[in-house]
Amino acid sequence: MRFFNHHKENILIASRREKHDAVVHLIDQGTLGGGYYMLLLLAILIITPGLLLENVSVVIGGMILAPLMVPLLSLSLALVEGSMQGFLRALKILIVSILMTLGTSALLTLFLAHTYNVVMWIPEEISPGIYIFIAFCSGIAGSFAWVKKDLSASIAGVAVAVSLLPPLCAAGIGLALLELDLVRNSLVLFAANLVGICMAAFLVFWTLGFPDSARIEEKEIEKVES
Repeated sequence: MRFFNHHKENILIASRREKHDAVVHLIDQGTLGGGYYMLLLLAILIITPGLLLENVSVVIGGMILAPLMVPLLSLSLALVEGSMQGFLRALKILIVSILMTLGTSALLTLFLAHTYNVVMWIPEEISPGIYIFIAFCSGIAGSFAWVKKDLSASIAGVAVAVSLLPPLCAAGIGLALLELDLVRNSLVLFAANLVGICMAAFLVFWTLGFPDSARIEEKEIEKVES
């Protein structure tokens, strides 16, 4: 019983050190110096050809590399803390990431699409509910893993389980090929995953006691931006 209680406290309660490290790491990862945009660009350059080739292994490799969980977790954290500065910063990173993905995948498609038969895996009919549910479960795992270092190995699994970057790359492909149905369905799928992850991360950060971490985040933002 003693072991069970100790384990439960480790999972459901974050120490001051864990909260501090999680916030600092989240802010640092979402910077140019932290390699966020480099990893995002490389993931786009892997996933887009993977979709054109219909090569699942290549797409999964890009999904593991993609860092799009960072702005979503940052967005949820800022909402829990009530930090407008953190919210605006996370929103800016997310918008830049979306535009960067759409533009890069569209340009890459213009160079590559004539070589391949483009048959996309995005379904014609999207039921957002099931995708939100999958993303919600993945978001819970990812949020806990971000705070609890002993669970950090599950981050890669979360990146594969929830499809964040492939729908955006598919939307970019649709833009290049003027396939508006593909663009619409891909963006709906991305939005469903975004909502599910943000809801889950908000719940986890609230449960772990992050509402009092706003000052830590704001100090770290001022530090990285100076």
